[in-house]
Amino acid sequence: MQIAQIRYFVTAAQLQNLSKAAEALHLSQPSLSRSIARLEEELGTPLFTRSGKRILLNEPGRRFLESARAMLRDLDDTLLELGELSAGPVKRLSVGCCGGEEKVAACLAAFADTRPGVEFQLDCRIEELEVPDINKYDMLLCPDDSRYEKFRGYPLGSERYLLALPAHHPLARREPVDLKALEGQPMVFLSSPGHWLEEPYYLCAGLNLHPATRCLVNDREGHRQVVAAGLALGFVPEGAAAPYRADSRIALARLASGRFARPLMLCFKREKHLSPVGLEFQAFALDFFGVGKEGDHAHRHDP
Repeated sequence: MQIAQIRYFVTAAQLQNLSKAAEALHLSQPSLSRSIARLEEELGTPLFTRSGKRILLNEPGRRFLESARAMLRDLDDTLLELGELSAGPVKRLSVGCCGGEEKVAACLAAFADTRPGVEFQLDCRIEELEVPDINKYDMLLCPDDSRYEKFRGYPLGSERYLLALPAHHPLARREPVDLKALEGQPMVFLSSPGHWLEEPYYLCAGLNLHPATRCLVNDREGHRQVVAAGLALGFVPEGAAAPYRADSRIALARLASGRFARPLMLCFKREKHLSPVGLEFQAFALDFFGVGKEGDHAHRHDP
C-alpha cells in the first residue's frame, strides 16, 4: 500500500466523483480508477458503491476513511516538523480568513512594521473549503464551527448576516426584513461535496423558517452571481459583503432578527507546529485583536 493510494482514496471519498477527483489530483481517470482498484484488492474488500457518476463509501470504506485521514494527518505533521528542522527559521506566515479581510490586512501590516523581513500569504477563500488543512495556516479568522476543530480558537465576537437579493425585489424596499417575509422565498446556500451547508441553512431550520432551497453553490462568487441573476435570495456575512455592495444588480438588507449572526474566532496551528515567527505573530495578533487576555478563554476541540 502506497501513501499516494491513500491520498487518492481520501480525495475520491470527499468528492464522490472519479472525474472530479482525477482532475483535482492531476491524474487521468483510468489511472485513478486503477489505483483505487489496487487498494481495494490489497484490503480485500470494495470501498465504494457506484450510483451513476457518483461513488459512495460503503461501510468498509467509511471505516477505512477514518484511519486513512489519521494516517495522513500524522504523516503530514511529521513531514512538517522535519521540514522546519531542515529549513531553519521560517520567515513566511500563511493566513486565511472568511470575511474580515480589512481587519486581517491591518494586523499583517502592523506586524510587518515590527518584522520587515517576514513574507505573508493571505487566503481569503477559506469559506469554500470543507476541511481546511491544519498545517497550511498559521492563523485563521473564521466562523466558530466544527470545520475548524483542529485549530486553537479564541472567541472574537460575532458578525451579522445580511440578506442579499436582486435589486428589483420587493423586499429590497422593506428594510429591516422580517423573517416571516422569507417563508417560501427561493434561496441559494453555500455547500460542498462533503454535504456541508452554510450556517444560515440551519438557522432557518432552528427558527422554523421554510424558505425554498432553489440552488446550492460551492463558492461565494457563484452565490453572488445567482443572486444577481434574480434566481434566488441569499445570506451573506457582513465581512464578506463588499463584492455584493459593488454589484448594482444586488441590494443588501438588514434582517429584523438578531439571531442571524455567526460567532467568529481567531485560530492558530497547534503550538508545536508554529515556527518561532509564528509564535511571535500569534502573541501579536491576540494583542492586536484584543483577545486571549485574562478573562478570555481559548477553546480547543481535540481530534
